[in-house]
Amino acid sequence: MIKKVTEQVGKTIEEAIRKGLEELKVSRDDVKVEVLEEPSNGGVLGILSAKLAKVRLTVDRKISEEQAEKTKEKLEEILNNIFKITGEDVQYTIESNDNQINLVITGDEMAHLIGYKGKTIEAFQSLLNSMLQREDEEYAKVFVEINDYKKKKEEKLRKLANKMAANCVKFRRPIKLEPMSAYERLIIHRELADRKDVETESIGEEPRRRVVIKRKYQYK
Repeated sequence: MIKKVTEQVGKTIEEAIRKGLEELKVSRDDVKVEVLEEPSNGGVLGILSAKLAKVRLTVDRKISEEQAEKTKEKLEEILNNIFKITGEDVQYTIESNDNQINLVITGDEMAHLIGYKGKTIEAFQSLLNSMLQREDEEYAKVFVEINDYKKKKEEKLRKLANKMAANCVKFRRPIKLEPMSAYERLIIHRELADRKDVETESIGEEPRRRVVIKRKYQYK
């Protein structure tokens, strides 16, 4: 499931949350907040620097049945027009859950819709959402899946996350992953969130933003 996500820092947790809400352009009720780092003052005699609060905000907005039905009807209209122009006989289903509309496409000749490393499927998903949101901001977000491509990719990313976390602990050094989309980074963050030995953060600017896996230092 794709959810919009951001990580922010601030002098207080509330300041970091406020900055995240401003970036995502949503209300407090629309997000799930994870506190990644608690703020702290400087050490003894100010020798150590103060530590900022760090939070991760994930949009978790519920959609109404009315929104879902309106979105599904408009999405089907858009898809019929697109595939009429391309002349493709594409099989698909449109379903909904609490957060989004799921467009599931199946077929034997779908490689061109997936693209290299999933670039085309992401572009197609962005196009559909842009067309919907431009007409009515109340339309629900659409998540596109083709022949279980994203499901399989998630499984690979979770395995990669745990493998790299093990290397981080074994070799006692941070591990920088290759640049990823926000969706891919979120999978890494979630997979390692409950581990006691490592922590993750995103660094860099889009489209070169990447996840860094670091050892947790626990003092008794």
